[in-house]
Amino acid sequence: MPSRSFSPVPSVPTPDPKTKAKPLSQFSRLSQVVRLYTPDPSIKPDPTHPTTILLCSWNNAAPKHIEYYTRTYTKLYPSARIIVSTMNTKQFLFTSESTRRAQVRTVITALLSEPQMSLMVHALSNGGAKRLYAISASYAAATGKPLPLRVYVLDSAPGIPQFKRDIHALNYPVRGWNWWVRWPFQTVVVLVSCVVYVVVNWLPRWFWYELVWGPHDGAHNTAYLNKNCVKAFVYSKEDEAIDWRNVEAHAKETEERGFRVERKLIEGAAHVQLFKGRGGELDYWGFIQKVWDMGREVEVVE
Repeated sequence: MPSRSFSPVPSVPTPDPKTKAKPLSQFSRLSQVVRLYTPDPSIKPDPTHPTTILLCSWNNAAPKHIEYYTRTYTKLYPSARIIVSTMNTKQFLFTSESTRRAQVRTVITALLSEPQMSLMVHALSNGGAKRLYAISASYAAATGKPLPLRVYVLDSAPGIPQFKRDIHALNYPVRGWNWWVRWPFQTVVVLVSCVVYVVVNWLPRWFWYELVWGPHDGAHNTAYLNKNCVKAFVYSKEDEAIDWRNVEAHAKETEERGFRVERKLIEGAAHVQLFKGRGGELDYWGFIQKVWDMGREVEVVE
């Protein structure tokens, strides 16, 4: 495949708060956790672009933050559909895997509605990775085939539970709240982190398999994921929620299982804000474009 230079990252301005539409207002809500953006049919498809982008957001991600990614993707790949699937703390920690799979049935319906799909997946943090695990398992159950993704971007993930990092991750959505509002929430966060710590470190693996190891193992399962896809890991040592050593260990294991792997270590970036690291948006989105070009012509396993 011939190389090409990457297009500059388009400017994605933040609209005036007085006039801007509600975040994700261009999306149709398919379920509590699934939204779909369909581009204007007058936009001519580009055969070198993905036809569908599946974005699995981090735990408790606010629509206005998710919209940063969706707006950029509509600039980079204007003819692509975008499916957004969200996750919250309750769904992540306390919902059964069978329920999580039921929650994403509309994702499977949307994917199957496009016969000649060229699919790119972008999962952010452990919440997004766990959501993609449910989607890929559900797709395999419905079709008997692995999810036909060509590129799988794992952003700020995956990580193994660690007490201090879990507290940071669970506190992340409320970091801007006033302390007297945040304090009761943080008390609950500490209690939940203690429970997770006990479960992970003291109880047998089968007891907490679906909390950590199910999604971890599912990310290597060729019954769930196209074995020829490019798996791209983008991460930072400054991430306080996810240990970069966990990411690199997972990437190494992924290679050993036969997947093609690309890595991008970004300096000076916080959790799920890697586009703000050294090199900025051009570096971050340039990597996303690069890995798509690497994977867009891979064979999809039938």
